[in-house]
Amino acid sequence: MSATTGNPQEDFLVLDDVKTHFDMGTTLFTRESKGVVKAVDGVTLTIQKGEILGLVGESGCGKSTLSRTIMQLLRPTSGHIWLKGRELSAISDKDIRSERINFQMIFQDPYASLNPRMTVLDTLGEAVRTRHPELKGDALRARVAELLRTVGMNPFQMKRYPHEFSGGQRQRVAIARALAPEPELIIADEPVSALDVSIQSQILNLLKRLTRELGLTMIFISHDLSVVRYISDRIAVMYLGKIVELGDAETIVDHPLHIYTKALMSAIPEPDPNLERNRHRIVLEGDPPSPMEPPEGCKFWPRSPAGHDERMRREEPPFEEISPGHWVSNCPFCVADNGAS
Repeated sequence: MSATTGNPQEDFLVLDDVKTHFDMGTTLFTRESKGVVKAVDGVTLTIQKGEILGLVGESGCGKSTLSRTIMQLLRPTSGHIWLKGRELSAISDKDIRSERINFQMIFQDPYASLNPRMTVLDTLGEAVRTRHPELKGDALRARVAELLRTVGMNPFQMKRYPHEFSGGQRQRVAIARALAPEPELIIADEPVSALDVSIQSQILNLLKRLTRELGLTMIFISHDLSVVRYISDRIAVMYLGKIVELGDAETIVDHPLHIYTKALMSAIPEPDPNLERNRHRIVLEGDPPSPMEPPEGCKFWPRSPAGHDERMRREEPPFEEISPGHWVSNCPFCVADNGAS
């Protein structure tokens, strides 16, 4: 498995140097450019069928933009995206809707993503008919009932509206809607961050079970590394539009290399007060730089407590495989032993 471009005809999902930039236009009077937001700035990634890839990073690092670019809700500025050998970034806007039944998205706020004027039957029925337009009447209701049972809900609830459910129940409906077109890829964008902790674990367990039983591939996005490490097979750490570390979940959690990954790990609360009191914390300086004016060279140097020399402020570090399957943006200052475990 490689972080570099895989074989688009053999690997399930391949991203090759994907960039999504937003032109901010020009000023009203001088017509000068307001700049370009480099939300995703060169992501290369290969995802195998059946795995759960966790995508983690601070708010504003480009995670959601990358997910919407894969979904083709946003078109990439440059680069290529292949799903099962077909280049999504080359499909016309007219044809992409029919292709999108093969990859579905679960959003953060289920109440905002569900139509408040549609019952569960209407919502799920509409999604089912994107794959099976011939289903009607009792056959359609039977399929909706099956979907509700799959996500742990009572089929008798299909006549209810979103406001009649709790947050966790609404998210289960949203998951059922994502499953309705029978996709092979699910992108879950912060699906548990708006839920109580006790409900979070139920939704996480549900997503893990569905991925295994239905043979799905999933990209799970979160700013919470403790959640990501529980559900993921591999973890990609994203910073300022780029992936700075990638590896299997156990390696990233137990042996992080990049100082940014270590800082995210040190922010996870420790239940044992004695361990919490004695463990080393990495406190990053300031906020992430603006994606409109990202720093040259190593993108992390303005916040690194380790400091950087002039060369690494000019030259972007290579993304290298340090050990089998473990890749890192190999800046000697960011990857040096900095006292964090």
